[in-house]
Amino acid sequence: MLSLLQTIINVIMKELFIKTKIIISVILAFSFAGKGYSQTECIVYDIPALKSAYINPLNKVTGITEHKTIRVNIHFILRSNGTGNFTETTDVYGVQNAYTGYWFAEKVIEQCNYWLNNNPVMTQQLSCCPIDVLDINYNYQLAGVFFDRNDTYFNNPSIHTGVIRNGSHVVNILVYANPSGNGAANLGGNICWKNGAEAAYDNFLLYGNWGIYNFMSLGCNHEVGHCLSLRHCKRTNLGACCTSGSPTCHDNCADTPTYQELINEGYTDPCIWNGQGYSNNIMDYSPLETAFTPCQIEQVHDHIDLYKHYFKYGIFQNSTASINSFTDNATYIANSVYIPTGTSISISNGKRLYVDAEQFEVNGVFEVPQGSVFEFTPYGL
Repeated sequence: MLSLLQTIINVIMKELFIKTKIIISVILAFSFAGKGYSQTECIVYDIPALKSAYINPLNKVTGITEHKTIRVNIHFILRSNGTGNFTETTDVYGVQNAYTGYWFAEKVIEQCNYWLNNNPVMTQQLSCCPIDVLDINYNYQLAGVFFDRNDTYFNNPSIHTGVIRNGSHVVNILVYANPSGNGAANLGGNICWKNGAEAAYDNFLLYGNWGIYNFMSLGCNHEVGHCLSLRHCKRTNLGACCTSGSPTCHDNCADTPTYQELINEGYTDPCIWNGQGYSNNIMDYSPLETAFTPCQIEQVHDHIDLYKHYFKYGIFQNSTASINSFTDNATYIANSVYIPTGTSISISNGKRLYVDAEQFEVNGVFEVPQGSVFEFTPYGL
């Protein structure tokens, strides 16, 4: 079957490769498819050039009509011996079952996108200035899943830039199993990390999707929000509540009420994590960080347009990319991705090759044995 499939792929790719991209994708899929918590602590690492890159456009915000899809990678950080997190074939506890790292990554992105598609009313409001509820109009496309086995990274959750893949096209999310709810991000950067995979899995088994979004996805949306230029609404970069009007507490958005404004409105503890008067804003700390203000939405879209144009799904910085070897999970992003003549590529068992392109061409030998996966969804089809 594999030999026949390989012959079909080669003929289709060489003779008809623009018109039959869907057929190739279908052939491959058919042949081988065989307690609330959320964000509790977040550190933001500033990029000085971005500190004043945005001026609040509150008076002109009317909504963003262009929908943007941002590529993201999910990285599972493990010990060097391969324990301590989800793997290619096991759950977070090392048990072989259907709940692998690939499954968890897809569930996290699914739940992230659910909340990005459902912007709620802000819970903290000023009587003078009701905050409009607008469509957020961005979400994520999973570009790749990676398993990074490194004791140094595992023992020290941080912004480990050594794991970044496709850094000019993708936001990289590092996932740790640690049950605490903290995380960190580079402001305006392409990398962030989030604890909580173990707690998310445990609670998924008990309560379903609530466990995933409450213990992982909402925190990921918060951290990626930093990567897309958003600051804490009324906390310092290290997470301390901003009870004063210090410039370090400004998030460049006038429609996110300040601590003092909320005190004047009658709120007793504007930074309360949970309870009466808590904030549900994406950039605050609470059990339900889901709401975006109009200014925050526009700030994200402006940042993407100015600094992350090539992070958008369907936009390619490179015209071509060649696959010359394969030893571990990899993502190739270009208008046209190809396997050169004379090159033999075989995806190892449990591994995945991701291609994000308009065209994929096989000129050499390409094998997808049972237990491995080739993911190619041609853009625009």
